[in-house]
Amino acid sequence: MQISPSARLTGSDFPMIEIDHAVCRARVALHGAQVLEWAPADEAEVLYVSPDAIFREGKAIRGGIPICWPWFGAHPSEENAPFHGIARTRPWRLLSAEEDAAGVTLRFEMAEKIWSAEVIIKAGAELEVRLVSKNTNDFPILISGALHIYFGISDIGEVRIAGLEGVDFIDTLGKSGESRQRGAVEFHEEVDSIYESSSSCLLVDDLSGRTILVEKSGSPSTVVWNPWVAKGKAMADLPDEGYRKFCCIEPAIANDRAVIVMPGERHVLSARISVEE
Repeated sequence: MQISPSARLTGSDFPMIEIDHAVCRARVALHGAQVLEWAPADEAEVLYVSPDAIFREGKAIRGGIPICWPWFGAHPSEENAPFHGIARTRPWRLLSAEEDAAGVTLRFEMAEKIWSAEVIIKAGAELEVRLVSKNTNDFPILISGALHIYFGISDIGEVRIAGLEGVDFIDTLGKSGESRQRGAVEFHEEVDSIYESSSSCLLVDDLSGRTILVEKSGSPSTVVWNPWVAKGKAMADLPDEGYRKFCCIEPAIANDRAVIVMPGERHVLSARISVEE
């Protein structure tokens, strides 16, 4: 397979693709088909990867864009099934790496038992990640999951998420008596909420002066997450103050909104990220 001139495959124990194109730079691990870095030309890094992240086969990488698939969170019926599915802890096969003036496009595939999927990553002035779930069986399958995007920020106390105002949500922590978002989402404590929204949203970082647009499709829910102090300290792959440097906005299909994919059909969950002026 020929790799585009602006992309090079590095590492043998933990292979990655490094992209150095006129319009962007990026880094993608074959482990999980996971984007770890992306920034348009002349912009600071957009994503966050923990400095204590563990790069080992079978272990989820803390940061970037982990792919939670083919289920989200705990498996709905199998107690011993891995949390957030199998995609983020498995090696994916690189199918192609092509480029043009707009950037570099990578294609990956993975198949295990009844599950089959492709990931298409388009890295350019914008970043697009498409997760294509395919049903190659002769029976229907249920698909849920998420693109678990870690955004790098100046400080968790200086950011807000606009575009979810008036949206119903589930507070999975059971702390909030609210079931509908009032105003922009701000962070003053641990947040783990599932918003019933198919729309785009904006991450506004007041300290850095940067706004990031998150567009999506194939996703009935948006998950917003930050572990805050106690849970952050309990994570071996995150510094004690690491929670201050990221927030997660996840185009998602929660388990209770799982999609039925019929034999021979597919479902596409996608996210597009752009830095706004």
